[in-house]
Amino acid sequence: MGTRVIEKSVEVAAPRERVWQVLLEDATYRQWSGVFFEGSYAETDWQEGSTVRFLGPSGEGLLGHVVTARHPELVDVEHDGLVVEGRDDTDSEAAREHRGTRETYRLTATPGGTRLHVSAPMSEDYDDDVLAAWDRALAEVAELAEATAPSGRG
Repeated sequence: MGTRVIEKSVEVAAPRERVWQVLLEDATYRQWSGVFFEGSYAETDWQEGSTVRFLGPSGEGLLGHVVTARHPELVDVEHDGLVVEGRDDTDSEAAREHRGTRETYRLTATPGGTRLHVSAPMSEDYDDDVLAAWDRALAEVAELAEATAPSGRG
């Protein structure tokens, strides 16, 4: 199984601070990431150097660490392996396939609000499904941020 990097962007009519909150706060993270797998969540504080566990309802998923966190413009996570049966796995063949891949969220201020750009690894086995899920996830981030954005673009 190989992986490749996908690049996706969305224009959001909300300030970067609000988009940042929607991306990373637990309640809204669960909403938009549920597009990939219902019940998805992240265990982390999103600070540089912190461990990140991207998990499904079973408690299994991806393991990584925050390489860069510049509020409210950039979060870059490097994957280190998997979480399997409640344990961090960095040594199995499956874990090694994920090691070193990056998931990056970049927020750029625009005249109309924020441009959110995502770069993420994707298994070549799931091209169409994952690409469509990313489109839905970014649309959900935009909808959540715009629904609660202040009327001024600030």
